[in-house]
Amino acid sequence: MPAGSTPPRRERHPRDVLSKHRIRPRRATGQRFLVSGKDLDRVVEAACIGPDEAVLEIGTGLGRLSARIAAEAGHLVTVEIDDRLHRIAAERLGDLPNVTLLRCDFLASKHRINPAVAEAVRSALGGLARPLKVVSNLPYNISSPAVVALLEWDIAVGEMFLMFQKEVADRLAASPGVKEYGPLTVCVDYWATVERLFSLPRRAFWPVPEVSSVLVRIVKRAERRRTAQYDAFSAVVRKLFEGRRKTLRRSLRSGWGDEKAAQVIERLGLDPRRRAESLSTEDFEAIAAVTGPPQRG
Repeated sequence: MPAGSTPPRRERHPRDVLSKHRIRPRRATGQRFLVSGKDLDRVVEAACIGPDEAVLEIGTGLGRLSARIAAEAGHLVTVEIDDRLHRIAAERLGDLPNVTLLRCDFLASKHRINPAVAEAVRSALGGLARPLKVVSNLPYNISSPAVVALLEWDIAVGEMFLMFQKEVADRLAASPGVKEYGPLTVCVDYWATVERLFSLPRRAFWPVPEVSSVLVRIVKRAERRRTAQYDAFSAVVRKLFEGRRKTLRRSLRSGWGDEKAAQVIERLGLDPRRRAESLSTEDFEAIAAVTGPPQRG
């Protein structure tokens, strides 16, 4: 049994905890808190955390989800950028020997994870044989870049159980041809499978957001690696979606010129009238294998 203790059954509303410390949530950074302990329990139960696992949480908040994870995991690394919340969480988590509580930005840049986080995670994985598991009620403002950074990370990530706003969850699980389908969809599909687990209404959170949220399970494909081929694929996806309403012929000409555009279309047998939003992940991979990264701006 991990060293973490079971959190109390009755908990104060996040509003009351923050009010006691004279703190107002920062909406600009996507701070919102699950109100019900039962919903926090559902997240942990869905993640099926074992005592031989290291878990990463992004956005410690008040430490309520963190305490539940720590009660199940071998080790928890949890990251909070807000110094005010970090101090509150430290009161709850500071005595738990299997918790590393970091006060820093999770991302060093848009798609690069803070080296301090990487160092803490590698230390937590230590002698544990299983890959890292990520469980988080993600801050809204970094949800998309965070998931891409985790998938591209050189640290082995197995499963992620992440709470997203519904609109982001829709993009993650979209199929070609629908309006939600875009670069995020294709990139995540390259790396992983996506499963929507359950939805929570707006009022399950405080402050109340404008839309509902969805817990999503993302399972990384074991065979995928960060390579030059992937970097070319990623660049092709971004380029072709720049003009998502343009035909494939026009988009290819824009990035690679007339000759290469004709070559790609002929070699792959693609309809030049198609648009990026109709292409599958496999289509983008095939195009990238022929074109390489864009040659034009």
